[in-house]
Amino acid sequence: MSDTLFFFLALTFLGVWIFISGRNRKKAAEKLRSEVVKGAAVMLTSGIFGKILSVKEDRVELETAPGQKLTVAIGAVSRIEQAPKAAAASKTSSSTAKKPKAPKANSGK
Repeated sequence: MSDTLFFFLALTFLGVWIFISGRNRKKAAEKLRSEVVKGAAVMLTSGIFGKILSVKEDRVELETAPGQKLTVAIGAVSRIEQAPKAAAASKTSSSTAKKPKAPKANSGK
């Protein structure tokens, strides 16, 4: 009886673990896909680096070298190496807003 119970618990644990890891993988893939935008520097699963020129439904056009274009499936993007400069600039400008300067103390001269 205890062997059957152990087997059932192990099988249940394995099923839950597979479900949770699949869900986490799906969230990571959706996050990566949302970061695949024009101007981002990316690395493909094949190890090719490039800058995104355009994103269409299921394809991405990259510039791998000046004047060299490559069209690949969006699923071939492995990671984002550098976010687009426009998005990065807007994030840094909002986080580094200028604070008003304190008035200088008059030394009596």
